[in-house]
Amino acid sequence: MKDIDRIRPGQVVDIPLKKLTQGNLPGQSSGVVTIPFVMITNPKEMIKKHTRTYTIQRGDTVSRLIANRFGGRFGNTTYSQGVKLFKAVNPHIKDINRIYAGQKIYMPDPSMREQSWYSTLFDEAGDLVEKMAGTTEAETDAPQPRPAVAAAPEMVTHLPETGNTGPAAEAASVIGGHLLDKGTYFFPMKQGKDFELDLSRHPMIDLQNRSKVILTTHDRVMNVDLPLIQSYWNNVKVVKVSDNASSWDILEAIFAAFSGEATTNQLAFDDEGVSISVSAKWIRTEPSADGLVPRHTCITPIMSASQRTHDAIVRYLDQNDIVIKEILTGAPEATLPPLPTDAAADFASIDGTSQKALLESFAESMGFHYSPNTSISFPYAGIQVQALSNLLSFGNGKEILIDFGDLYGDAVKAIRDTGLEILQINVDAGPVEIIQRLMEAAGMAYTASPVFYGANRSAEFNTAITINGMLIPTSSRENRLFTDMQIPELIEVFIRDRGIRLVRIEGSSRG
Repeated sequence: MKDIDRIRPGQVVDIPLKKLTQGNLPGQSSGVVTIPFVMITNPKEMIKKHTRTYTIQRGDTVSRLIANRFGGRFGNTTYSQGVKLFKAVNPHIKDINRIYAGQKIYMPDPSMREQSWYSTLFDEAGDLVEKMAGTTEAETDAPQPRPAVAAAPEMVTHLPETGNTGPAAEAASVIGGHLLDKGTYFFPMKQGKDFELDLSRHPMIDLQNRSKVILTTHDRVMNVDLPLIQSYWNNVKVVKVSDNASSWDILEAIFAAFSGEATTNQLAFDDEGVSISVSAKWIRTEPSADGLVPRHTCITPIMSASQRTHDAIVRYLDQNDIVIKEILTGAPEATLPPLPTDAAADFASIDGTSQKALLESFAESMGFHYSPNTSISFPYAGIQVQALSNLLSFGNGKEILIDFGDLYGDAVKAIRDTGLEILQINVDAGPVEIIQRLMEAAGMAYTASPVFYGANRSAEFNTAITINGMLIPTSSRENRLFTDMQIPELIEVFIRDRGIRLVRIEGSSRG
């Protein structure tokens, strides 16, 4: 930088964090020091930090969305890069030409092109690299660009986290924090010398919202009483744990320390034809990478791997900024097979363009016998009347005439007096309502707006998925779920894996 008065938006500069006294770092007297730092070398992780969730609207295409954000047209370099970035953050979309309204996707933010590392994302052929070039730990003390240590502005550390493992690291990972357990962390004081925390004796979890949690097995930290430590800094909590504390013990202690803050253990939202309710032991809310949409981390203990939330539900919730974290407190961890990224729900469809078309299509799908324009005869006003109606036989000995407004007045009563059962369908009745009335008239089992749970455990801390539709068991033991609304793709995958056949009612006003 030749002229410090000439800087530009998006430019990356290095800011000194703390003035060091001579001899404070090993090797400083020789002019060469070693500064450990963390650097993300996974391109997909870098890209994910610069993405936003987007809901597909009718008329959208991936090519148009990318062109609007990255400019150019098909074949253009910026457009091609936008396509590759889109595919990197949406691995579940195998064909970018097949998207649907209401689908949740991740859109790369074009602002990432202003980042200094953007050009290193692509190789000479223009393809995304699998790993970005890192930087060696040994740096000379001569003036040159140097990676900044990620620390809160008001607090400075020389040694950030270093790939550690163990209960404390696992607890930190669950709540979206970083464990610092090596080196010295400096806390600024209003007066006098900085407070120096020996991280090897008292490890600390650095949270995304700049809160800090100091872990200790003693009643004092660096010879200072715990209440006094917490009185110095509002965003610092001190948690006392035992020497052999498990990750779950540490989490319980941390959340107990934050118990005075406003928290919730339940989230709910609607998405097209489903309603989602997520309950967890603890729910922690943090700002997203772009600061626009909050991210919720839902933490719950489970006794075995079989109680984990279905992978399709986990991925679906993640698309809606809800992260499921389940801590195994019972039997040893077992690895469950992951959901294939190209998994697609198998579904059937019936015709819902009209009430009569719905009746005929529904009957065929269920194995019922439908006879339109069936001739019936009944006495009316002293004479025998011939008429046409629609006869539906359910296979259980039950037969019902279905009237769509062709019969009225005393004629309906006269038919019923002959012993025939007749069901009249209102012209305003929707597809799901008609199916429900048919099942009621037949005396057959059904469940309206069924509720499914994302995990095989109690409902107390679980994800409840309510589907706007009609669940009907069949003689072949294959339950069928009829709906006239759009169901998110990952929810469809979950329903299929529950042994349920999804049946879409196509052509209705809501479909």
